[in-house]
Amino acid sequence: MSLGRRLAGRLGPGTVVAFHGELGSGKTTMIKGICAGLGVTGTVKSPSFVIATEYAGRLPVYHLDLYRIAADAELDGLDLDEYFGGS
Repeated sequence: MSLGRRLAGRLGPGTVVAFHGELGSGKTTMIKGICAGLGVTGTVKSPSFVIATEYAGRLPVYHLDLYRIAADAELDGLDLDEYFGGS
């Protein structure tokens, strides 16, 4: 949590932070710290069943859980560029 809070102070618009690790390795705890550091209020939890959760803070936080995405074709099908306001 502390590391996440410190990291949040260095984040700017458009920054992408990616975590990769085994179940229970602390990825959600890190995003909880980042969200706390960005002033997000409310409960921050893993979006395991919905794939994406958005939080409002100093910067918007888009928390994606892609562990069930098995192939690039599936990832392409999510239209993430459109989701984030890209082309």
